Amino acid sequence: MPHELTIKQDKKMIHLAYSGEVVFDERLQARDAVFQACDETGFVRVLVDMRESNIQMSERDVIRFATGFQQAKQMQGYRLACVIGPHNQTENLLETMITLEGINVKYFMSYDDAFSWLVAV
Repeated sequence: MPHELTIKQDKKMIHLAYSGEVVFDERLQARDAVFQACDETGFVRVLVDMRESNIQMSERDVIRFATGFQQAKQMQGYRLACVIGPHNQTENLLETMITLEGINVKYFMSYDDAFSWLVAV
């Protein structure tokens, strides 16, 4: 499976790590798993690590993926931090699209920077 979801009880957050080639349907499954984990735990902070992956999404896929964040809008205080590598080109568009959906999201090149932003107030 190209993703691994971990619930970090001590940090009160959800951690999702992608690896290898990741296609649109796999990304949808991972997003839905994150939402389910948020519902089950009550955690609203999510850290997604994509540094070890190659995301295969067209611009059309990006738009479809971003519009699926309505569930996150219902979660008070939801924050999404994503760590990307230089090869994940469509992620800039995705960050903009998710932000336009009203989600508090920020992308980083550094895991430490992403974590610091995520846990700040």
